[in-house]
Amino acid sequence: MMYDWYFYPAFFGVGLVASVINSIAGGGSTISLPVMIFLGLPPTVANGTNRIGLFVGNLTSALNLRKHGLLNGGIYKRLFWPTLFGALLGIFFLVNIGDKLFQGILSVAICLVVLMSNLKRNVLGKPPETPPQRISPLAFFGFLMISIYGCIVQVGVGFLQIFALSRYTGLDLLHVNAIKNALTTTFLFVSTIGLIAIGKVNWGLAICVSLGAFTGGSLGCRLQRKKGNEFIRKFVSGASLVMAAVLVYDLF
Repeated sequence: MMYDWYFYPAFFGVGLVASVINSIAGGGSTISLPVMIFLGLPPTVANGTNRIGLFVGNLTSALNLRKHGLLNGGIYKRLFWPTLFGALLGIFFLVNIGDKLFQGILSVAICLVVLMSNLKRNVLGKPPETPPQRISPLAFFGFLMISIYGCIVQVGVGFLQIFALSRYTGLDLLHVNAIKNALTTTFLFVSTIGLIAIGKVNWGLAICVSLGAFTGGSLGCRLQRKKGNEFIRKFVSGASLVMAAVLVYDLF
């Protein structure tokens, strides 16, 4: 299907903005998916087209952060397996939950993550001073579930990853974001291949989204390195609260 010429720069812009947000925090899909659907893409095709851009953007950001020595390869390798297994389960997993209930649960979950991330007391125990050398069964299960959710739904998974990785590794947000983007690339690869296989991608628009996402991933990486951890913390809190507010508003 052919679209008017202005669709292509519009999708480039959508990919750029969503990728900057995803690179630093998460929740970019709350902007990109509604815009794509509003512009006329069927929801399932919008989902597949959007994930092409998400994959490119996260991969770009992860490689940039790795180039600057911010990706902890040991932790990524340990968390790769639960992430991969979760993604493989996710593409076959059937979710029998209504859209409205899902949005309500997601908005509450995001608000709780923001609240716990900003509390002075460590209500779930103190993060380790140095990253663990082995992955515990509980951590394996936790990252497996995050990957299943990310593969099926994707929206808001970045916030859950940042919270889980911060608690698990004890690393600062720059290093956490590098691991997050690398793990997201892993499960996005699996889910995107599945959506391509069933023909849910508009390739003309996906290329525009991907070019924008490549630019946004590079820009997001640069902003993180320049502004530092406090900027990331505030960005994550602000972006997640905005996302939760949008989801709650949509319920009514």
